[in-house]
Amino acid sequence: MDTNNHTTHSSRHHAAGGREDCWSEAGTQTLIESWGDRYLQLNRGNLRQKDWKDVAQAVNANRDELKPPRTDVQCKNRIDTLKKKYKLEKSKPTPSKWPFFHRLDDLIGTANSVTRKKISTPKSASVTLMTAKSNPKPNLNPNPNFKAIAYSGGSSSHDESLSRIGSLEIAEGTTAYKELARAIVRFGEVYERMENSKQEEMMKLEKQRMEFTRELEFQRLNMFMETQLELEKMKKKKRPSVKASLSPGKKSEL
Repeated sequence: MDTNNHTTHSSRHHAAGGREDCWSEAGTQTLIESWGDRYLQLNRGNLRQKDWKDVAQAVNANRDELKPPRTDVQCKNRIDTLKKKYKLEKSKPTPSKWPFFHRLDDLIGTANSVTRKKISTPKSASVTLMTAKSNPKPNLNPNPNFKAIAYSGGSSSHDESLSRIGSLEIAEGTTAYKELARAIVRFGEVYERMENSKQEEMMKLEKQRMEFTRELEFQRLNMFMETQLELEKMKKKKRPSVKASLSPGKKSEL
């Protein structure tokens, strides 16, 4: 009865996702590479359910037949556990000796492949080095992760190129926005100068109009005064002639 309870507990434990020690190093390596390829293809975005099923299928293709197959939920939980482990190793002051640290640092590290310097190591040598790390002990069976590791090396280089192109496009877009902003500022300055010049011209015209109106009024007043003087002179000339015309008549009556 104890054996049956232990078997039931073990099956439930595998269905729930399994403990970390239930994952072999080779299985974890296959999981990281399969997840990492899709993670890079999605431009470091979250995987969908279909992607997780593909990851589980890749893991199960290289699993030990004695172990139960992994589900997409188990693979996702395992990746979450690896991420937490990576953050813990990253926070340590000493370099990490965890075998999966450098690969996870390539995928989710803050200093990603865009800012890292290229290592001038042949591709075949890097693949051999990664294979040696994932299998420190000699094994008679061929390494099931060789293809996945080799493919990951190529996808990492390809992702570096895509990331560099994306960074250049972002830089060019930022430069274009800066140029557009400068052009708008220059246009505003030119428009402001034109408006100031227009206001100055209007003020000059208004001043000239006022001076012309004042001059015209002054001339009209002078003409009016001159006319009044001429009328007064004419009136004065008419009065003596009337007296002269009246004087001979009076003498004849006498």
